[in-house]
Amino acid sequence: MQIVRRMGIVAACTFGVLFAASAVQAQNTKLLPRDTEMTITINIQQILQSDVLKGEKAALILNLAKGKINEGLEDKGVAKWLKKADFDFFKDLSSVTFAVPGERNPEEGFILIEGKFDAEKMETAVMEASKEKDGGADFKVIKIGGVKAFEISPKGEKTVYIGVINKTTIIATSTKADFTDAVARSTGTKSGEFKSAAFKSLISTVNKKQSFSMVATSNAVTKLSEKAPEGAINPQAKQAMEVLKQLDGFSTAITIAKDIDFQLGVAAKDADTASKYALLGNAALLAAKAKVMDLAKQNEKLAPAVDVVNTIRLTSQGSNLMLRGQISFELLEKMLQNLPIPN
Repeated sequence: MQIVRRMGIVAACTFGVLFAASAVQAQNTKLLPRDTEMTITINIQQILQSDVLKGEKAALILNLAKGKINEGLEDKGVAKWLKKADFDFFKDLSSVTFAVPGERNPEEGFILIEGKFDAEKMETAVMEASKEKDGGADFKVIKIGGVKAFEISPKGEKTVYIGVINKTTIIATSTKADFTDAVARSTGTKSGEFKSAAFKSLISTVNKKQSFSMVATSNAVTKLSEKAPEGAINPQAKQAMEVLKQLDGFSTAITIAKDIDFQLGVAAKDADTASKYALLGNAALLAAKAKVMDLAKQNEKLAPAVDVVNTIRLTSQGSNLMLRGQISFELLEKMLQNLPIPN
């Protein structure tokens, strides 16, 4: 989809501005545009520091992956700019959040990058890198809302604005207005709630301890689907879209630690409705668990599914209906081994 490509370009510019010489608790939602109706967050440090990556085999694989990435950065001439900016990709980058608006063109995305940044060193690296660029993008240093920003105009694409807000935050926006408002909210001179009540409620169901999270209103997802090329959405996805249209929105999250925790949230009409659905849902879960246990007695390969189903719970959280569960890595491995292998 066009929005995915646009957000990818913004992300590439955000990380890639240092690489121009060669050719990426509650959540920190304060800086996001108030008309945001969809977010995707990847918590890189949470994943890297998870218990599962502390094992001998996992650590070996991780080190090999880091080595390959560093090798690629060296080959493309990227590593020298990261070093000049005093930025360690694996230690200093904490999380990345992509945000999409609901009331305007979804291509006007916003990216929030959290970590540890030295603004002066990054500016020096960026300025030096820009002098060696191959002409693929116009580059300017400007001020927006009193904060120094890099205005980048990739060839054939819309301009993006990137700036280091403070030692822990970088933003990349598609408009000067979003950049200005984010600066104002960071200094406390501007505030305000999210315009979408559903998004405001659902964003409270995800947090910084999760490895991956996504929050979206049905309005935002519908708009994104309308931007998809003809034939890009299969019949099953279209059916899912029709179901989603009946809801106000949803959230989902995965937490990788010693085990894998997963959750799915759905926005209900109000707190009472969510509570009633939780009671009804748990009754249905009991019946489902009994059915899975019966099937496991007939087919021992389904035994791992029983353990997973037994962890699933439905609860209400404000006006949201929450489904939560857990699966261990050992159990996941068993389930994958039992999957039929296509010819």
